[in-house]
Amino acid sequence: MNDLTKQVQGLLNPNREKTWNEQLEDEVCSVFPSLSYTQRLYGCLSCAIFGFLLSFGSFLRFSQLLRGNPTPFALCFTLGSIVALCGTCFLSGPRSQVKKMFKKTRIIATLMYLGSMVGTLVVAFTMKDVPAQGALVLVCVAAQYVAIVWYTLSYIPFARQWAKSCCTSICCGE
Repeated sequence: MNDLTKQVQGLLNPNREKTWNEQLEDEVCSVFPSLSYTQRLYGCLSCAIFGFLLSFGSFLRFSQLLRGNPTPFALCFTLGSIVALCGTCFLSGPRSQVKKMFKKTRIIATLMYLGSMVGTLVVAFTMKDVPAQGALVLVCVAAQYVAIVWYTLSYIPFARQWAKSCCTSICCGE
């Protein structure tokens, strides 16, 4: 729908409620006004790929983690998670993305994901004297993985129920 058509429709029916697509386009265009939908899609995919590469690349620092220096591993992994998460703002806009993240259906997964990212960095930077520091970082990284998978499944209808039933059948042998 071009701008002229939108303006005409707005003048003819000023009380008309905007469709979801129009709201999304208005919000995204206000944040990224000069980007087309294709460019926003490329921005999202670029951030997702770069974030994944950062997170995956953190495992090149795994030997440092095992030698008692988890900071490079934790920082690189968490930075990758943040970059990937920020990429979604290209598609729906930051405000809309935050609203979606804190909806009732995914607030627990969101808090777990954000909390595990913060926890990873806190353990890496502040718990230098703890003998199991590397293991705690790995627990936080595992929590990040579980949380982002659970968060992602919340966008797919019935995916969480399917995941629960799969885990139940694997764990319980049903």
